Amino acid sequence: WKSNENMKAIAGPQKLRFTVQSCSGEDSDYPVRELLYHSPQTRGWQSPRFCKFPQEFVLRLERPSKIQQIQILAHEYKIPTKIEVFVGIAGPAAAPDADDAEVAAAVGNLRRLGYLSFDSNERSNHQARELKSVHVSVEGQLVRLLIHRCHVNKLNIYNQVGIVALNLIGEPLQPAPDGPPPYLDVDGPVSHEVQYYNRAAAEVADLQLDVHVDSSTAARIKELARAKDAAVAAEDYDEAKRLKASIERLKMVGGKIAQLEARKRLAVEREDYDLAKALKADIEKLRVAGETAAGVRPDGASSGEPGSLA
Repeated sequence: WKSNENMKAIAGPQKLRFTVQSCSGEDSDYPVRELLYHSPQTRGWQSPRFCKFPQEFVLRLERPSKIQQIQILAHEYKIPTKIEVFVGIAGPAAAPDADDAEVAAAVGNLRRLGYLSFDSNERSNHQARELKSVHVSVEGQLVRLLIHRCHVNKLNIYNQVGIVALNLIGEPLQPAPDGPPPYLDVDGPVSHEVQYYNRAAAEVADLQLDVHVDSSTAARIKELARAKDAAVAAEDYDEAKRLKASIERLKMVGGKIAQLEARKRLAVEREDYDLAKALKADIEKLRVAGETAAGVRPDGASSGEPGSLA
């Protein structure tokens, strides 16, 4: 398949919105639609128990795009040995009323980009999740992931594979269609007013940030990331260094807040409101302490003079 040279990107790098075109199978408790949401509550997709391999699903981008980066966050112990990646145009399969034959024909013509190998995760005792990120440069609207057999371990008793979340980052080649189809729920595109946003977009569109940091802190981090790259564009490297350090501190705080918020939700479900109230207070104290340590005012602005956010 050859890319269309007449199609030009109309925006800077951003998270590309997608929906699920097809899926070979899923665990009913971890359906593939979970991949359409990024938050600390994301459960992700898991294959059926004792399924046949390979498993696969096909994602359809909201519009044809130039894909520049693919990020896949694997489950901590339901880990695939490898995932093959295919990309290509959708053609008639992009239509909402496309029949199975049209979809199958488009999927069969996708270009194989290669594969990603995943570690067995034994060294972390299956506590950490592996994030695979690969840079590509290809135009398309369909992305097929072919997921091979799992790493065998004592925790994965049903021989499943799981993907907690994934990102497709790139530049759309067409305006967005009208209507609110069920595409990936993401924030707006990263501003690209300065020339450094290619790398910044990939940094802000980070699955670890989406999944392991609370939403309020994640929003602050994205603001600081934009300010950092503006400082780099202005060659204010002292400010860029300060903002980078602030971002790292906020990531640590945001991870702790996300854990406390999960405990608070569980307390509410169990109607333990005294514990929920205490956890809420702990969250508020931690958020203020984290913003102060990171040099961020409660209104979200940086406390530094150069490059401060309005």
